Amino acid sequence: MKNEINVCKIFQFDAAHQLIGHNGKCANVHGHTYKLEVVIRGTTYGSEDVSNEGFVMDFSDLKKIVNEVIIDKFDHAFLAAGNEPVLQTLKSTGSKVCIVGCRTTAENMSKYICFELIKANLPVWSIKLWETSTSWVEVFASDIDHEGPFYAQSGVCDYE
Repeated sequence: MKNEINVCKIFQFDAAHQLIGHNGKCANVHGHTYKLEVVIRGTTYGSEDVSNEGFVMDFSDLKKIVNEVIIDKFDHAFLAAGNEPVLQTLKSTGSKVCIVGCRTTAENMSKYICFELIKANLPVWSIKLWETSTSWVEVFASDIDHEGPFYAQSGVCDYE
């Protein structure tokens, strides 16, 4: 659509995960410092809304929503599909666990995050999730089914 603008806010969180059945190092429990780029798209407010004139969305509002929906849940948590053998031990010790219900590959996590932000009524354009400083995945909101994404059962993990 004409006159639409992309707005991006970058977030960071630390989390651990384990890819059960993976043929490589990522079968072990390990962690990453993730970088998350959230891109929203829309037209700017006009003069009828003086406070928001010229904004697609105030960065502070975008930050608040992403923190509530994603970052606060994921940061310093074990991200789990729900079938990881270590899960019961982590729960019994009071460790922070976030069960997302899918294999926690970067590909699946980006789709999960995108869908959760769409459900929070953000005008999401795309999500880029950096697993390491040299490896990222990107998903476009237009590729996410309105009933939820299809999660792959395999994927890559760049363990540096």
